[in-house]
Amino acid sequence: MGQPKLETVDQRLVHAKDGTRWRVREAIAHDVPGAEASSCLIFDAGFVCRRVWRYPAEWSEFDDLALLAIMERPRQHAAQG
Repeated sequence: MGQPKLETVDQRLVHAKDGTRWRVREAIAHDVPGAEASSCLIFDAGFVCRRVWRYPAEWSEFDDLALLAIMERPRQHAAQG
């Protein structure tokens, strides 16, 4: 197995209502232990980072609040579909 690697495909900055600035990036997960899909969205605010494995393909077209809502959704495990 190769060295784990997250390759950024696309990214953008979004702002939450409370003023928090989030960097959201889509990353391809090459050999990442525990990966639940071949890619993920990473939400990074500097003091907290969240990863979402199931997200809409058109995520980059969402407005800031709709995009941030993706990270607040309950986590779906692979067995739940």
